[in-house]
Amino acid sequence: MMNMIGEYTRYLVATAMLCVGLLGLALGGAWVWLGLTTFVALALADVLVGNDVLLHDKAPKWLYDGVLYLQLPLMLGLWLLLGLHVRHESLSTFNFLGAIISVGFLSALAGLPAAHELMHRKHPFEIFYSSLYLTLFGLPLNDLYHVHGHHPNVGTFSDSDTPRRGQTVYDFTLRSLSHGFLIAARLEMTRLNKLRLPLWSLRSRVMWGALSLVVWIGTFLFVAGLWGVPVLLVSWFMCFLIISGFNYTQHYGLVRQPGTPLLPHHSWNHLKTLSRAVSFEISNHSEHHLDPDKAYERLVAYPQAPQMPSIVMCFLASFVPRLWEEVIAKPRLKNWDLHHASEAERELARKANQVAGWPDWQDAMQSKTHPAEPTG
Repeated sequence: MMNMIGEYTRYLVATAMLCVGLLGLALGGAWVWLGLTTFVALALADVLVGNDVLLHDKAPKWLYDGVLYLQLPLMLGLWLLLGLHVRHESLSTFNFLGAIISVGFLSALAGLPAAHELMHRKHPFEIFYSSLYLTLFGLPLNDLYHVHGHHPNVGTFSDSDTPRRGQTVYDFTLRSLSHGFLIAARLEMTRLNKLRLPLWSLRSRVMWGALSLVVWIGTFLFVAGLWGVPVLLVSWFMCFLIISGFNYTQHYGLVRQPGTPLLPHHSWNHLKTLSRAVSFEISNHSEHHLDPDKAYERLVAYPQAPQMPSIVMCFLASFVPRLWEEVIAKPRLKNWDLHHASEAERELARKANQVAGWPDWQDAMQSKTHPAEPTG
């Protein structure tokens, strides 16, 4: 019985976090930090709980699909409550900062996984709903690059969503978002040209993306007033960092020879219980890249594929570059190079280490295995 309750509720963690955040913003004062406190508690719990390699598909299909739609109205409520606090100047500077951080963290943590799952679906309404999630972040075309750029090119030099060795999360954020936007716009314009349609056509994603942004910005400013402009920009910037931070941990430093098949070792996996639940299985990443169209509840874990610790812990560590590289990334990439990579990938990895100024641990390992013959 308890197992079935867990199956019915595990993917409601993100919804529950948003509800807690909404309560905090509604109460005002120091309570606005409640959403961020919930995130910190989740991070600690995720580090402490064990790995989960089970398949979680025992609940009805309608539940797995339905929970993907719950986050958007709650996120909208968070942003509009933030706007009301801006208009009425009802928070101290310290608590106002807490409100912005809480809204940014909870929106990205709860909204991105749902948007990600829906952007891989085939029905126009599902893709449209995904674009509404992304519009709140100011990224209404982000799904185009993710599906048609990142997935076929993952691990290669041309994929801006695969962080290079030695690249900080801050540099990655700028390159990933700017390159992704340009490629998304180019993909859509190519599609429209083939259909002989103008950019402002009713079938243009660029047009609808611009329109949705205008409506969203207008709605927020109507609620928040003119001071909503800097607040929206700062909140978006925070969302960009948070979204990029989670992307950063999923493929950091991995390489793949262009044109070769995708294999489980081309993605990092974070198989912690809470990571999998709150992210709608984004952290179960190898299987997702092998079959991007497979529904999240049917993704099979790959414990034998390259593993990272808790995705939340990795996210936090990524913003301290030296901690991220020395404690988390380098040891795991060394293991990846020596035990997972193909011969071609080892050569790519060696060059990547050289560019990053990292040690050539492949040569070091060969020297230990085959010590040089004495010369005298």
